[in-house]
Amino acid sequence: MNLLLLLDFTRQDFVDRYSGSVLGVLWALIHPLVMIFIFTVIFTNIMGARLPGVAGDYGYAVYLVSGLLPWMAFANTVTRGSTVFLDRRNIIGKIPIALAYLPVYIVISEAVTFLISMTIFAVFLIAVGALPGKAIVMLPFIFVLQQIFAFGLGLIFGVLNVFLRDIRELVGVMLTFWFWLTPIVWVPSVAPPLVQQLQETLNPAYLFVNAYHGIFVHGQMPDFGALSRLVLIAHAALLLGWLLLKWLERDVRDFL
Repeated sequence: MNLLLLLDFTRQDFVDRYSGSVLGVLWALIHPLVMIFIFTVIFTNIMGARLPGVAGDYGYAVYLVSGLLPWMAFANTVTRGSTVFLDRRNIIGKIPIALAYLPVYIVISEAVTFLISMTIFAVFLIAVGALPGKAIVMLPFIFVLQQIFAFGLGLIFGVLNVFLRDIRELVGVMLTFWFWLTPIVWVPSVAPPLVQQLQETLNPAYLFVNAYHGIFVHGQMPDFGALSRLVLIAHAALLLGWLLLKWLERDVRDFL
């Protein structure tokens, strides 16, 4: 797939996503604004939620948003990747296209949405005086790693979904459980030590969510040992997805 075709898919993805709406792509700005407003007003000002060990009125709001934004990009990439071959089967049948590269436009689309959301979040952090320091330079690296992981999972589920349509529903259920098992809304320190240990060893999402929390909440550089594990896990998922697709690509095209 050439770059121009990939960019055209990405552009068309935004057109399709907001087609028929009056505000169009402005919804990409409205959604994060509403989310940040809700978390700030409801959790901070009304419920008075505070983050243990963090001074300031907006600590918990920053904790929530800094974990939720990357999770949304990750989950959306996996979810949309799991249906990409079925969603684009009309194109696959007409254009000679390498199936392994087709979901890349989803990754780019979610990256643009993430960038917009993070820009709005950064404005909020500046307004409340909570913008992190030099640790923020690690954000692109962490985001790339999480999206490689999401891309690999999307490939795996996308191939399986061609043959078993229940996969789409299973992915939704899996991501719901995964979200609540990952410390995005709740704080790891309130959980028993065993739960914290299991997070570090068995939950790949914890590795990148915790890195975002470290940067935005504590202003700390991420744990490079944890990121090294994420590098291995992300590329293992990508390799598995690529091998599975290569093995079943002819059958995928026949089923479509």
